[in-house]
Amino acid sequence: MNVETDEDRYAGYDIVLKQRGRGRWKWAVCGADGEAVMSGSECSRATARYKAERALFLLLCASATRPLPAGCRSAVTRQRRSI
Repeated sequence: MNVETDEDRYAGYDIVLKQRGRGRWKWAVCGADGEAVMSGSECSRATARYKAERALFLLLCASATRPLPAGCRSAVTRQRRSI
């Protein structure tokens, strides 16, 4: 019996903003393990936040268009049949 939780099926991402020096903001999109997946640096906090949210959006769009691994396909098929 294979039981999957929501955490197993969906990747979690966090946006991190840090002020570095005077007038510099570093942003990062981190995975569930805390490792930065995308990062950058901007002059204002608002711009850094926008770029981080845009990067997260693009990351989610790209992962939605990727094919599922073989183990996940059977679980999705079972869910669709039960609906």
